[in-house]
Amino acid sequence: MAVLGVSAASAETYTVREAQSRYVACYERVYVPATVEINTRGELVRAESEEWETRGAHWNRVRNPSVFIQTRRIVEEDHYTLVRKSCPR
Repeated sequence: MAVLGVSAASAETYTVREAQSRYVACYERVYVPATVEINTRGELVRAESEEWETRGAHWNRVRNPSVFIQTRRIVEEDHYTLVRKSCPR
């Protein structure tokens, strides 16, 4: 079994010169589309109803579902946002 030891004599301190980047922070412009809420039951055109349908000697009671005009509401406008990224060297 070997025991390896590190002596204080092997530690080393040195000084180097480095060029500092002129960039403080870098960003990428990203387009964010608008967020739109769509209501499929927006404006009522015709309420639900029932009626009789006849075909010869057959009489059927049928249901007519409601009819709506879809509406849209902008929750958040489209915009650009800056996303942090790495800077050139």
